[in-house]
Amino acid sequence: MRIARVTVAFLPLLLAACLSQSSAPSTAPANFSVTAGENRVVLSWDNEPGLSYWVYYKAGSSVTTGDHDFINTGYTSPAVITGLVNGTQYAFIVNASNNGSKTGPTTPVLTATPRLLGPSVPWTAGTQLSSNAINSVAFNNSNFVAVGDAATVFTAPYSYTSVGGVTAWTQATNLPIASGTNLRATLYDGSEFVLLGDDGSITITGDLVNWLARTAITGAPQMNALAYAGGPIYVAVGAGGKIYRNTASGLTSAWTEESSGTVQDLYGISYVNGLFVAVGANGTLLTSSDGIAWTAQTSNTNNSLRSVAYGIPTGGVGTYVAVGDAGTIVSSSDAVNWTPQTTIPTTQSLYSVCFGPDLQFIAVGTAGTIAYSTTGEDGSWSVGNSGSIDLYSIVPGNVFIAVGAAGSNVSGK
Repeated sequence: MRIARVTVAFLPLLLAACLSQSSAPSTAPANFSVTAGENRVVLSWDNEPGLSYWVYYKAGSSVTTGDHDFINTGYTSPAVITGLVNGTQYAFIVNASNNGSKTGPTTPVLTATPRLLGPSVPWTAGTQLSSNAINSVAFNNSNFVAVGDAATVFTAPYSYTSVGGVTAWTQATNLPIASGTNLRATLYDGSEFVLLGDDGSITITGDLVNWLARTAITGAPQMNALAYAGGPIYVAVGAGGKIYRNTASGLTSAWTEESSGTVQDLYGISYVNGLFVAVGANGTLLTSSDGIAWTAQTSNTNNSLRSVAYGIPTGGVGTYVAVGDAGTIVSSSDAVNWTPQTTIPTTQSLYSVCFGPDLQFIAVGTAGTIAYSTTGEDGSWSVGNSGSIDLYSIVPGNVFIAVGAAGSNVSGK
Protein backbone atom coordinates (compact mmCIF):
# COMPACT_ATOMS: atom_id res chain seq x y z
CA MET A 1 0.00 0.00 0.00
CA ARG A 2 1.34 3.48 -0.84
CA ILE A 3 -0.15 6.56 0.86
CA ALA A 4 0.75 9.91 -0.69
CA ARG A 5 1.99 12.79 1.41
CA VAL A 6 -1.38 14.52 1.42
CA THR A 7 -2.62 11.89 3.88
CA VAL A 8 0.24 12.38 6.34
CA ALA A 9 -1.59 14.87 8.57
CA PHE A 10 -4.36 12.32 9.17
CA LEU A 11 -2.12 9.28 9.56
CA PRO A 12 -1.77 9.37 13.38
CA LEU A 13 -5.59 9.52 13.74
CA LEU A 14 -6.03 6.69 11.28
CA LEU A 15 -3.47 4.57 13.04
CA ALA A 16 -5.01 5.23 16.43
CA ALA A 17 -8.46 4.31 15.14
CA CYS A 18 -7.44 1.23 13.20
CA LEU A 19 -4.70 -0.38 15.22
CA SER A 20 -5.44 -2.63 18.17
CA GLN A 21 -4.15 -2.25 21.70
CA SER A 22 -1.63 -5.09 21.42
CA SER A 23 1.80 -4.26 22.80
CA ALA A 24 3.95 -2.47 20.27
CA PRO A 25 7.43 -3.83 19.53
CA SER A 26 9.95 -2.55 22.06
CA THR A 27 12.85 -2.29 19.63
CA ALA A 28 13.40 -1.14 16.09
CA PRO A 29 13.96 -3.72 13.32
CA ALA A 30 17.55 -4.98 13.63
CA ASN A 31 20.34 -4.89 11.03
CA PHE A 32 18.60 -2.36 8.82
CA SER A 33 20.49 -1.70 5.56
CA VAL A 34 19.83 0.00 2.23
CA THR A 35 21.36 -0.90 -1.14
CA ALA A 36 20.90 1.28 -4.23
CA GLY A 37 20.10 -0.06 -7.68
CA GLU A 38 18.78 1.37 -10.92
CA ASN A 39 15.61 3.41 -10.17
CA ARG A 40 15.23 1.39 -6.97
CA VAL A 41 16.66 0.53 -3.61
CA VAL A 42 16.61 -2.74 -1.67
CA LEU A 43 15.93 -2.50 2.07
CA SER A 44 16.78 -5.35 4.42
CA TRP A 45 16.35 -6.04 8.13
CA ASP A 46 15.85 -9.03 10.41
CA ASN A 47 12.27 -10.28 10.02
CA GLU A 48 10.50 -11.40 13.19
CA PRO A 49 7.36 -13.60 13.38
CA GLY A 50 4.08 -11.78 13.90
CA LEU A 51 5.37 -8.33 13.03
CA SER A 52 4.16 -6.11 10.20
CA TYR A 53 6.70 -3.64 8.85
CA TRP A 54 6.23 0.01 7.85
CA VAL A 55 8.65 1.75 5.48
CA TYR A 56 8.82 5.57 5.41
CA TYR A 57 10.88 7.46 2.86
CA LYS A 58 11.33 10.78 1.08
CA ALA A 59 13.79 12.51 -1.20
CA GLY A 60 16.61 14.15 0.71
CA SER A 61 18.73 13.27 3.71
CA SER A 62 16.12 13.04 6.47
CA VAL A 63 12.77 11.37 7.09
CA THR A 64 10.52 10.79 10.12
CA THR A 65 7.22 9.03 10.73
CA GLY A 66 5.60 12.46 10.63
CA ASP A 67 7.53 13.93 7.72
CA HIS A 68 7.76 11.65 4.69
CA ASP A 69 6.74 11.54 1.05
CA PHE A 70 5.59 7.92 1.08
CA ILE A 71 4.73 5.16 3.51
CA ASN A 72 4.52 1.48 2.60
CA THR A 73 3.32 -1.45 4.66
CA GLY A 74 2.96 -5.18 4.10
CA TYR A 75 6.64 -5.62 3.34
CA THR A 76 8.99 -8.29 4.59
CA SER A 77 12.73 -8.15 4.18
CA PRO A 78 14.19 -7.75 1.63
CA ALA A 79 11.90 -5.01 0.35
CA VAL A 80 12.38 -3.53 -3.12
CA ILE A 81 11.28 0.10 -3.50
CA THR A 82 10.85 0.92 -7.20
CA GLY A 83 10.02 4.00 -9.25
CA LEU A 84 12.80 6.13 -7.78
CA VAL A 85 14.81 8.71 -9.70
CA ASN A 86 18.43 7.88 -10.49
CA GLY A 87 20.84 10.41 -9.05
CA THR A 88 18.40 11.56 -6.35
CA GLN A 89 19.17 10.84 -2.71
CA TYR A 90 16.40 9.25 -0.60
CA ALA A 91 16.15 8.72 3.15
CA PHE A 92 14.54 5.61 4.69
CA ILE A 93 13.37 4.37 8.08
CA VAL A 94 11.45 1.25 9.13
CA ASN A 95 9.37 0.36 12.17
CA ALA A 96 6.95 -2.45 12.96
CA SER A 97 3.59 -3.23 14.53
CA ASN A 98 2.74 -6.37 16.48
CA ASN A 99 -0.43 -8.12 15.26
CA GLY A 100 -2.14 -4.79 14.66
CA SER A 101 -0.60 -2.84 17.55
CA LYS A 102 0.74 0.67 17.39
CA THR A 103 4.10 0.90 15.64
CA GLY A 104 7.28 0.61 17.69
CA PRO A 105 10.61 2.43 17.56
CA THR A 106 12.07 3.30 14.18
CA THR A 107 15.45 2.43 12.77
CA PRO A 108 18.14 5.06 12.26
CA VAL A 109 17.80 7.02 9.02
CA LEU A 110 19.73 5.50 6.13
CA THR A 111 20.15 7.17 2.76
CA ALA A 112 20.79 5.83 -0.73
CA THR A 113 21.02 7.27 -4.22
CA PRO A 114 19.56 5.03 -6.94
CA ARG A 115 21.84 4.44 -9.92
CA LEU A 116 23.12 1.59 -12.01
CA LEU A 117 26.35 0.32 -10.49
CA GLY A 118 28.39 0.15 -13.67
CA PRO A 119 31.61 1.22 -15.34
CA SER A 120 30.94 4.90 -14.70
CA VAL A 121 30.66 4.36 -10.93
CA PRO A 122 34.05 4.61 -9.22
CA TRP A 123 35.30 1.82 -6.99
CA THR A 124 37.07 2.73 -3.77
CA ALA A 125 40.45 1.12 -3.16
CA GLY A 126 40.96 -0.01 0.43
CA THR A 127 44.23 -0.06 2.35
CA GLN A 128 46.45 -2.95 1.26
CA LEU A 129 45.84 -5.75 3.74
CA SER A 130 48.95 -7.84 3.18
CA SER A 131 51.63 -8.77 0.68
CA ASN A 132 49.82 -12.10 0.36
CA ALA A 133 47.04 -12.80 -2.10
CA ILE A 134 43.52 -12.56 -0.69
CA ASN A 135 41.54 -15.37 -2.34
CA SER A 136 38.03 -15.17 -0.92
CA VAL A 137 35.69 -12.85 0.97
CA ALA A 138 32.35 -13.49 2.75
CA PHE A 139 29.73 -11.31 4.46
CA ASN A 140 27.07 -11.97 7.13
CA ASN A 141 25.17 -8.65 6.95
CA SER A 142 27.37 -7.21 9.71
CA ASN A 143 30.96 -8.27 9.10
CA PHE A 144 33.31 -9.14 6.26
CA VAL A 145 35.88 -11.94 6.47
CA ALA A 146 38.67 -12.13 3.89
CA VAL A 147 41.13 -15.03 3.64
CA GLY A 148 44.28 -15.65 1.65
CA ASP A 149 47.69 -17.22 1.25
CA ALA A 150 49.98 -18.05 4.18
CA ALA A 151 47.02 -18.39 6.60
CA THR A 152 46.08 -14.73 6.14
CA VAL A 153 42.72 -13.74 7.68
CA PHE A 154 41.24 -10.24 8.00
CA THR A 155 37.89 -9.13 9.42
CA ALA A 156 35.99 -5.84 9.19
CA PRO A 157 32.59 -4.63 10.41
CA TYR A 158 30.35 -3.02 7.83
CA SER A 159 30.13 0.76 8.25
CA TYR A 160 27.34 2.59 6.44
CA THR A 161 29.06 5.91 7.15
CA SER A 162 32.28 4.90 5.36
CA VAL A 163 32.67 5.65 1.66
CA GLY A 164 33.96 2.12 1.03
CA GLY A 165 31.67 0.41 3.54
CA VAL A 166 34.62 -0.53 5.75
CA THR A 167 36.43 1.77 8.17
CA ALA A 168 39.32 -0.59 8.97
CA TRP A 169 40.32 -4.23 8.60
CA THR A 170 41.78 -6.21 11.52
CA GLN A 171 44.11 -9.16 11.06
CA ALA A 172 42.93 -12.23 12.95
CA THR A 173 45.30 -13.83 15.46
CA ASN A 174 45.51 -17.11 17.38
CA LEU A 175 44.47 -19.09 14.34
CA PRO A 176 44.64 -22.90 14.48
CA ILE A 177 46.03 -22.91 10.93
CA ALA A 178 49.53 -23.87 9.79
CA SER A 179 51.41 -20.80 8.56
CA GLY A 180 52.03 -22.37 5.16
CA THR A 181 48.35 -23.03 4.50
CA ASN A 182 46.80 -21.07 1.65
CA LEU A 183 43.19 -20.35 2.53
CA ARG A 184 41.15 -20.79 -0.62
CA ALA A 185 37.55 -20.12 0.42
CA THR A 186 35.33 -18.71 3.13
CA LEU A 187 31.55 -18.58 3.55
CA TYR A 188 28.93 -17.76 6.15
CA ASP A 189 26.49 -20.57 6.95
CA GLY A 190 23.97 -18.57 8.97
CA SER A 191 25.75 -18.89 12.30
CA GLU A 192 29.48 -19.25 11.62
CA PHE A 193 32.12 -18.33 9.10
CA VAL A 194 33.81 -21.42 7.63
CA LEU A 195 37.33 -21.28 6.17
CA LEU A 196 38.79 -23.87 3.76
CA GLY A 197 42.53 -24.36 3.29
CA ASP A 198 44.18 -25.78 0.20
CA ASP A 199 45.39 -28.64 2.44
CA GLY A 200 41.79 -29.52 3.36
CA SER A 201 41.92 -27.81 6.76
CA ILE A 202 38.65 -26.43 8.13
CA THR A 203 38.39 -23.50 10.55
CA ILE A 204 35.22 -21.93 11.96
CA THR A 205 34.33 -18.87 14.02
CA GLY A 206 31.07 -17.53 15.35
CA ASP A 207 32.40 -14.36 16.93
CA LEU A 208 35.49 -13.43 14.87
CA VAL A 209 37.55 -13.82 18.06
CA ASN A 210 37.65 -17.53 18.76
CA TRP A 211 38.84 -19.58 15.79
CA LEU A 212 38.34 -23.33 16.02
CA ALA A 213 39.80 -26.16 13.97
CA ARG A 214 37.27 -28.67 12.69
CA THR A 215 37.51 -32.03 10.93
CA ALA A 216 39.81 -31.64 7.96
CA ILE A 217 39.43 -33.17 4.51
CA THR A 218 42.18 -35.80 4.56
CA GLY A 219 44.07 -37.41 1.72
CA ALA A 220 42.87 -34.80 -0.75
CA PRO A 221 44.79 -32.91 -3.41
CA GLN A 222 44.53 -29.12 -3.41
CA MET A 223 41.08 -27.96 -2.32
CA ASN A 224 39.73 -24.87 -4.05
CA ALA A 225 36.16 -23.94 -3.13
CA LEU A 226 33.35 -24.50 -0.65
CA ALA A 227 29.56 -24.19 -0.73
CA TYR A 228 26.81 -24.55 1.86
CA ALA A 229 23.17 -25.59 1.72
CA GLY A 230 20.83 -25.69 4.67
CA GLY A 231 20.36 -29.03 6.30
CA PRO A 232 23.28 -28.70 6.83
CA ILE A 233 25.17 -29.80 3.71
CA TYR A 234 28.70 -28.56 3.04
CA VAL A 235 30.41 -29.43 -0.25
CA ALA A 236 34.10 -28.79 -1.05
CA VAL A 237 35.75 -29.24 -4.45
CA GLY A 238 39.34 -29.41 -5.59
CA ALA A 239 41.98 -30.67 -7.99
CA GLY A 240 41.47 -33.89 -9.90
CA GLY A 241 37.67 -33.62 -9.79
CA LYS A 242 37.57 -34.29 -6.05
CA ILE A 243 34.30 -33.57 -4.24
CA TYR A 244 33.76 -33.98 -0.49
CA ARG A 245 30.54 -33.67 1.49
CA ASN A 246 29.79 -33.09 5.18
CA THR A 247 26.41 -32.99 6.90
CA ALA A 248 27.48 -32.50 10.51
CA SER A 249 26.41 -29.37 12.31
CA GLY A 250 29.59 -27.56 13.29
CA LEU A 251 31.59 -29.79 10.90
CA THR A 252 32.56 -32.15 13.71
CA SER A 253 32.47 -35.38 11.67
CA ALA A 254 34.57 -36.74 8.82
CA TRP A 255 34.09 -35.65 5.22
CA THR A 256 32.78 -38.17 2.67
CA GLU A 257 34.27 -38.32 -0.80
CA GLU A 258 31.63 -38.34 -3.53
CA SER A 259 32.05 -39.41 -7.14
CA SER A 260 32.19 -36.43 -9.49
CA GLY A 261 32.59 -38.43 -12.69
CA THR A 262 35.52 -36.25 -13.80
CA VAL A 263 39.25 -35.90 -13.22
CA GLN A 264 39.26 -32.26 -14.28
CA ASP A 265 40.29 -29.73 -11.64
CA LEU A 266 37.30 -28.05 -10.02
CA TYR A 267 37.80 -24.36 -9.21
CA GLY A 268 34.45 -23.11 -7.99
CA ILE A 269 31.15 -24.23 -6.48
CA SER A 270 27.95 -22.46 -5.45
CA TYR A 271 24.65 -23.54 -3.96
CA VAL A 272 22.11 -21.47 -5.85
CA ASN A 273 18.39 -21.85 -6.54
CA GLY A 274 18.32 -25.20 -4.71
CA LEU A 275 21.19 -26.63 -6.75
CA PHE A 276 24.91 -27.20 -6.33
CA VAL A 277 26.79 -26.05 -9.43
CA ALA A 278 30.53 -26.85 -9.68
CA VAL A 279 32.82 -25.51 -12.42
CA GLY A 280 36.37 -26.20 -13.46
CA ALA A 281 39.05 -26.82 -16.05
CA ASN A 282 38.28 -27.15 -19.77
CA GLY A 283 34.69 -25.98 -19.36
CA THR A 284 33.76 -28.61 -16.77
CA LEU A 285 30.32 -27.95 -15.31
CA LEU A 286 28.54 -30.29 -12.87
CA THR A 287 25.18 -30.03 -11.09
CA SER A 288 23.70 -31.83 -8.09
CA SER A 289 20.63 -31.42 -5.92
CA ASP A 290 22.15 -33.15 -2.88
CA GLY A 291 25.93 -33.04 -3.28
CA ILE A 292 26.04 -36.83 -3.77
CA ALA A 293 24.84 -37.56 -7.32
CA TRP A 294 26.50 -35.30 -9.89
CA THR A 295 25.51 -34.73 -13.51
CA ALA A 296 27.92 -33.40 -16.12
CA GLN A 297 26.42 -30.57 -18.17
CA THR A 298 27.65 -29.30 -21.52
CA SER A 299 28.94 -25.77 -20.98
CA ASN A 300 29.74 -25.20 -24.67
CA THR A 301 33.19 -23.80 -23.87
CA ASN A 302 36.63 -25.35 -23.56
CA ASN A 303 37.94 -22.53 -21.41
CA SER A 304 38.25 -23.07 -17.68
CA LEU A 305 35.30 -21.85 -15.61
CA ARG A 306 36.00 -20.32 -12.22
CA SER A 307 32.75 -19.20 -10.57
CA VAL A 308 28.97 -19.39 -10.90
CA ALA A 309 26.06 -17.28 -9.63
CA TYR A 310 22.26 -17.21 -9.95
CA GLY A 311 19.85 -14.29 -9.95
CA ILE A 312 16.45 -13.08 -11.07
CA PRO A 313 16.90 -9.79 -12.96
CA THR A 314 14.22 -7.12 -12.92
CA GLY A 315 11.23 -8.34 -14.90
CA GLY A 316 13.20 -11.37 -16.08
CA VAL A 317 13.56 -15.08 -15.47
CA GLY A 318 16.03 -16.77 -13.17
CA THR A 319 19.46 -17.01 -14.79
CA TYR A 320 22.62 -18.95 -13.98
CA VAL A 321 25.88 -17.29 -15.02
CA ALA A 322 29.32 -18.93 -15.02
CA VAL A 323 32.53 -17.02 -15.76
CA GLY A 324 36.08 -18.04 -16.51
CA ASP A 325 39.31 -17.63 -18.40
CA ALA A 326 39.78 -15.22 -21.32
CA GLY A 327 36.52 -13.40 -20.57
CA THR A 328 34.39 -16.54 -20.86
CA ILE A 329 30.76 -16.13 -19.83
CA VAL A 330 28.08 -18.81 -20.21
CA SER A 331 24.47 -18.55 -19.05
CA SER A 332 21.47 -20.82 -18.56
CA SER A 333 17.87 -20.58 -17.40
CA ASP A 334 17.77 -24.19 -16.17
CA ALA A 335 21.41 -25.13 -15.35
CA VAL A 336 21.23 -27.76 -18.10
CA ASN A 337 21.29 -25.87 -21.39
CA TRP A 338 24.18 -23.39 -21.37
CA THR A 339 24.75 -20.65 -23.92
CA PRO A 340 28.19 -19.08 -24.41
CA GLN A 341 28.30 -15.30 -24.74
CA THR A 342 29.41 -14.39 -28.25
CA THR A 343 29.66 -10.66 -27.53
CA ILE A 344 32.52 -10.97 -25.04
CA PRO A 345 33.08 -7.72 -23.14
CA THR A 346 36.69 -8.48 -22.20
CA THR A 347 39.58 -10.85 -22.85
CA GLN A 348 40.66 -10.67 -19.22
CA SER A 349 40.01 -13.77 -17.14
CA LEU A 350 37.04 -13.56 -14.77
CA TYR A 351 37.51 -15.32 -11.43
CA SER A 352 34.36 -14.56 -9.46
CA VAL A 353 30.76 -13.57 -10.16
CA CYS A 354 27.85 -12.64 -7.90
CA PHE A 355 24.27 -11.40 -8.18
CA GLY A 356 23.76 -8.41 -5.94
CA PRO A 357 20.83 -6.91 -4.06
CA ASP A 358 20.77 -4.18 -6.70
CA LEU A 359 19.59 -6.92 -9.09
CA GLN A 360 22.54 -7.24 -11.42
CA PHE A 361 25.45 -9.59 -12.05
CA ILE A 362 28.98 -8.37 -11.30
CA ALA A 363 32.13 -10.32 -12.20
CA VAL A 364 35.76 -9.51 -11.34
CA GLY A 365 39.05 -10.67 -12.77
CA THR A 366 42.56 -9.92 -13.91
CA ALA A 367 43.94 -6.38 -14.18
CA GLY A 368 41.15 -5.02 -11.99
CA THR A 369 38.47 -5.90 -14.54
CA ILE A 370 34.85 -5.57 -13.39
CA ALA A 371 32.08 -6.73 -15.74
CA TYR A 372 28.39 -5.82 -15.22
CA SER A 373 25.05 -7.03 -16.54
CA THR A 374 21.45 -6.45 -15.49
CA THR A 375 20.28 -9.65 -17.21
CA GLY A 376 23.29 -11.96 -17.67
CA GLU A 377 22.34 -12.35 -21.33
CA ASP A 378 24.57 -12.14 -24.38
CA GLY A 379 25.31 -8.56 -25.39
CA SER A 380 24.20 -7.14 -22.04
CA TRP A 381 27.64 -6.93 -20.43
CA SER A 382 29.76 -3.83 -20.03
CA VAL A 383 33.18 -3.50 -18.47
CA GLY A 384 34.78 -1.12 -16.00
CA ASN A 385 38.02 -1.15 -14.10
CA SER A 386 38.96 -0.81 -10.44
CA GLY A 387 42.68 -0.45 -10.97
CA SER A 388 45.34 -2.81 -12.29
CA ILE A 389 45.57 -5.55 -9.65
CA ASP A 390 43.97 -8.96 -10.21
CA LEU A 391 40.72 -9.54 -8.29
CA TYR A 392 39.86 -13.08 -7.19
CA SER A 393 36.60 -12.85 -5.26
CA ILE A 394 33.60 -10.55 -4.86
CA VAL A 395 30.78 -10.63 -2.33
CA PRO A 396 27.54 -8.62 -2.43
CA GLY A 397 26.08 -7.05 0.64
CA ASN A 398 25.41 -3.53 1.83
CA VAL A 399 28.42 -2.78 -0.35
CA PHE A 400 30.28 -4.91 -2.89
CA ILE A 401 33.74 -5.92 -1.68
CA ALA A 402 36.27 -7.51 -4.03
CA VAL A 403 39.67 -8.87 -2.97
CA GLY A 404 42.71 -10.04 -4.86
CA ALA A 405 46.44 -10.11 -5.40
CA ALA A 406 48.92 -8.57 -2.95
CA GLY A 407 46.29 -7.91 -0.28
CA SER A 408 44.19 -5.70 -2.54
CA ASN A 409 40.56 -4.86 -1.80
CA VAL A 410 38.10 -2.54 -3.52
CA SER A 411 34.49 -1.63 -2.81
CA GLY A 412 31.54 -0.22 -4.70
CA LYS A 413 28.13 0.88 -3.46
